Amino acid sequence: MKECSYCQAQINPDIDSYFTCQDNFIQTKYFDTEDENVFCSQECFCNYIQLEEIEPEDNELIEED
Repeated sequence: MKECSYCQAQINPDIDSYFTCQDNFIQTKYFDTEDENVFCSQECFCNYIQLEEIEPEDNELIEED
């Protein structure tokens, strides 16, 4: 059994699909072992590395000519 590094959901690799980061830089910075690079969803991965979408406010929009 594998376990999601973010939510600790149990993942059976024989039955369940799961996600791993394939970027070498992120792998070396965030994960000490392959077992830590396991996520049950893309959302869990994004939450784990703290990816957040920032949307511009109306007063920050730049108008193009």
